[in-house]
Amino acid sequence: MAERPRLAICIPTYRRDNVVAANLAKMIDEARRLNIALYVSDDSPDDLTRNAVRAFGDVHYRRNTPSLGHDRNLIATLTWPNADFVWLLGDKHWVMPNQLEKILGFLDDQDLVLVNYQSPDRHDIPQVSGEEGKALLKSALWHQTRTGATIYHRRVCDWVVEQGDDLIVKRDFPQISVMLGYASHHNTKFGWFGQPSLGVVQQNSYWQQQAITVFADHWSAVVSAFPKVISPADQPEVIRSHSARMNLFSLVTLLDLRLAGTFTWTHLGQPSFRRAAHLPFWQMAAILLVPKPTAAFAKRIRRARRARK
Repeated sequence: MAERPRLAICIPTYRRDNVVAANLAKMIDEARRLNIALYVSDDSPDDLTRNAVRAFGDVHYRRNTPSLGHDRNLIATLTWPNADFVWLLGDKHWVMPNQLEKILGFLDDQDLVLVNYQSPDRHDIPQVSGEEGKALLKSALWHQTRTGATIYHRRVCDWVVEQGDDLIVKRDFPQISVMLGYASHHNTKFGWFGQPSLGVVQQNSYWQQQAITVFADHWSAVVSAFPKVISPADQPEVIRSHSARMNLFSLVTLLDLRLAGTFTWTHLGQPSFRRAAHLPFWQMAAILLVPKPTAAFAKRIRRARRARK
C-alpha cells in the first residue's frame, strides 16, 4: 500500500481545461519529487478538462455528474484526498517554483495554514492558538477569500464530513465558512506562511460582474455568521477590511459597475454595501451623479492610457 502523502493539492474547476493543464505543468515535477498528490474535481459539462488532466497520467481526476456548483464542489474537493494536509487551490492558480518544499517543511500539525498570496506581511508565524489565533484569522480573513490561500489539516476535513448537512456554508464563501465554523468549535492552531507562494492567471470572472452581491451581501453574511470567532463588535472592521485591503470598491471599480448597471442608488442605500465599502459615502454618491456619457468617456481614456503603457 502506498504511503499516505503529507500534502495533497486539490483543485475544483469548471470549464478551464487549458488553464488547469498549464498550471499543473508548472507544479507537477516538484509535486512528484516530493510525493505531493494532485486532485482535480471537474464540474465541466464536457470532456475537455478530463482529457487535459489525463495527459499527466498520475493526477487524480473525477467528473461530477450532475455538476455540484461552485460551493458544493469546493467542499467536496476539500474532503476528497486522503492526506495529512489538503491545499485547496483555485483552478486559476499555481504554486511558485521551489515553494512546495518550503511549505512542506513549514507544516507542523497546524489546523489551518494561511499562505501568503498578496499580503505585505512576509514574516512567518509557525503556530498560534487561542485568542492570538483568532486575532490572526480576523486580521487575515480578507486575504483568505482567495481560494488557494489556505491549507487544511486532515482533522478539519474530517470535521467537515462529520457535520454533513449541519455544516454552515454561506454562499460564495464555503472555504471561509469552514475556517470560521471549525474555529467556532475548536481551539484552532493557525500558521501564517509569509512568503508569497501563488501565481494566478488573470481572467474576467463571475465575481467581477457580481461584485456588490458577492463582496457586500454574501461577504457580510459569512463574517456575521460565526460570532464566537468574530464578535459583533469586530464584524464591521472585518467586513470593511476586504474592500480596504483589496481596493475592491474603489472609484474606478464603482464607475465600471455603474456603467454596467450593477451599482445604483439602491445599492448605496443598502446597509450591507455601506458596511463593506471603504470609501466615504460622498465619494460613492459622486460616482452616481456623474452623467453616464461622461463616465463612459473617462473609461475610454483610462483604457487608452493603459494600452500605451
